[in-house]
Parts: sequence; structure tokens; C-alpha cells
Amino acid sequence: MNVSLPDAQEQFVRAQVSNGRYRTASEVVRDGLRMLEEAEHRRLVEKWIFDDLSDEELALLPEELKQRTRAYFQGLIEEAMEDVKAGRVVDGPNALARMGESLRGRKE
Repeated sequence: MNVSLPDAQEQFVRAQVSNGRYRTASEVVRDGLRMLEEAEHRRLVEKWIFDDLSDEELALLPEELKQRTRAYFQGLIEEAMEDVKAGRVVDGPNALARMGESLRGRKE
């Protein structure tokens, strides 16, 4: 595969090789593509969490990443359920009332 780069990007790649960070221009490009892939995976996971993904988008996520994401949220759910069972929760209106009392106490 041949890739054409604008002058500024070509100079950047050459500088990365000449300063010893990478041995070849191909290594620079591969590392950049890995970073782009990771950023795309993060974007898709965020979209999955907040909106949802199409089947095509879901297929772009590695299975291991989907499993880790599910396990993370399952852990949060289990932790929250333990808090409920242990009575360590307060409903929203009561929590806001307590916060308001606390803030009023600070003013005085």
C-alpha cells in the first residue's frame, strides 16, 4: 500500500524517524493508525453507553472490549445493588433536601 502525505505530515514522520523514536516511516504510520483505532473504539463505546449502536457499529468493536465494557457496568450494578441491600441509599428528594439544609447551614 502506498500512501501520500501532505508535506507537513511527511516532515513530521521523517522527524520521528530521525530523532530515533521510530526506526521506519512505516512504524510511525502503524502507531498512528493504532491510536486512531483506539480513539474510534472509545468513541463507539461512548456512543454505545449513551445512545446505542447499529449492528454495523457494534461489529466494529472487538469482542474483548465489548466483554470488558459489559463486565464493568455489571460490576457497577452489583455494587449498587449491595448498597441498596445494605440501606446505603437515599432517594432523590431526601438527598436534595439534605444538601439544601447543609448549604443553608454553611451560610449561617
